[in-house]
Parts: sequence; structure tokens; C-alpha cells
Amino acid sequence: MAKIISVGNISLGGTGKTPFTIMIAKHFIEQGKKVCILSRGYRGRIGYDTHVISDGKNILIGPDKAADEPYMIAVNCPEAIVITGKERVKSFKFAEEEFAPDIYILDDGFQHKKMRRDIDICLLDHKRPVSTGWMFPFGYLREPASAIKRADIVVFTRAEDDTIPEKTAEYVKDKPVFFSNIEFKGFFNEGGCIEEDLKGKSVLAFAGIASPYKFFEFLKKLGLKVARRKIFGDHHIYLDREGYSMQKKAAEMELDYLVTTEKDYIKLTDDMKKDTIYTKIDIELRNRDRFFQILDMR
Repeated sequence: MAKIISVGNISLGGTGKTPFTIMIAKHFIEQGKKVCILSRGYRGRIGYDTHVISDGKNILIGPDKAADEPYMIAVNCPEAIVITGKERVKSFKFAEEEFAPDIYILDDGFQHKKMRRDIDICLLDHKRPVSTGWMFPFGYLREPASAIKRADIVVFTRAEDDTIPEKTAEYVKDKPVFFSNIEFKGFFNEGGCIEEDLKGKSVLAFAGIASPYKFFEFLKKLGLKVARRKIFGDHHIYLDREGYSMQKKAAEMELDYLVTTEKDYIKLTDDMKKDTIYTKIDIELRNRDRFFQILDMR
């Protein structure tokens, strides 16, 4: 029977689910396992029926129709089968019949209780793990903080140290707890990694993600001068006129680059990509061997 691993969180906004899903997928692919990632495909133009974004050999649906996160996973894990659909159970049954994977990863699956799973991984932002403690629409939680107790493994992301935040201590008792942070892999464009040292360069930074201000602060820590910021809605679909407007503003201000996230970059039009660079990140997981030992044993 295939192993099913869920990666999710309890809050709205980014806690690093996509790069974490990619990291787990690569681990099992390196073992020779056939990996299938099931995603809801939020804000994709193809709708919420079951669709194969990648069959593990070829990407079948491009960024013009696929949702940004599953498409990004497909690009970074070309050997993984990536399927989107609102009904995860339906997508699972389809994958079983068509591909018979060894490993399933439910991307953003913590609240999708209809789908069985062998391991439930809950990601929490180390700095604001339960935010204000209020549920949406009064706060940023999808469900009460006590839901953390359902998790088999808890991972604190963007963690600069290995201390368990006081607000979550009662919910993570007797659970395997891990800490991770973002590992910067470089600036990239269509031609690949940019070898030039960009410290001190002035940029117009833009993002259509859940936590854009974290991205802007990240750029400052890398030594860039963020002279102009542009925020779009999460999962924004870019138009050429928006790129032209930002290019014009960057030229007026005599800035060196337009810079964005990898998640945003894959959705840019070809003309926008020519004048934009993006940050590529990975997950730095402390006690990594122990984490994957648990996943392998379950």
C-alpha cells in the first residue's frame, strides 16, 4: 500500500509548504520511489476538476493554466507526478489507476480530513506560530491552535534558533519537533544563476504571495537596496502592461533590476521575464537525518 504524507499548516499565509513539499518529494525520488503530489490547484485557470500537471516525464499543463504552486513543484521535481483537483480523494483514485505511485504527498492537506494519511506534518512560522490566536475572518488561523495536536510531526519554519514558542508548547508535547530556515540558493533569470555580486544594487521588488513583506526584508538581508516595492494579490496572474509599468518606473528611478520570487517568476509573461530576476530558495532543515528516518519508518 502506498504511503501518504500530508504537508500543511493551521494559518493563512506562507509557512514554506511548497519548498518543503519539494524537499520531501526529492528525498523519495532519490530512493527510486514513484512520487505523486496532490494539490488543490488554487487559482489555476483549468478549474478544480482532476488534472495532470506533470506525469513524471513531461509537464503537460503550463503556467498559463496551471496554478502557480503545483507548476513550480513540477518544474523543480520533474520526476514527480503532479495532479491538481479540489477533491483529493478523487485525484487519489485517479492516480492509483493511472500511475500506481509508491508515495503520495498532500500539498496543503492538513485540513483535508477526508483523505487518509500515514503522516501529518504541520508547519508553523517560528516567529508567529499561532498569530493572534483568532480564526479567520477575525485573525489568520484556519482552525484553532489546538488542532496542532493532530500532527504527527511539527516543523517550525523561518526559525533562527531551536526554541519552542511558548504559545505552542502545550500542543507539541511528546511530538517530534524540528526547526528549519530558508537557504538562499542565488539569483536566477532565464539564463540560469547570476554570478554577479548583487550586494548594493538598487531594485524594484514585487511579489504576489501571502507574505510579501517577508520577501522584501529577505532581499534587504541579502544586501539589496529595495528602492521600490510593488505588492500584488496572492496567486496573482501577471499581464504585460503591469510589467511595462514596472519597467518604466525602474528606468525612471535608474534602478539596476526588477526582482521577484520564483513562484511569481513562473507566471510572468515572456516579455516580463527578460527584465526580471528571481530568488531561488531551499529548506535548511536541522536534524534532517532524523526527520527523514521518521518518514521512512512510518
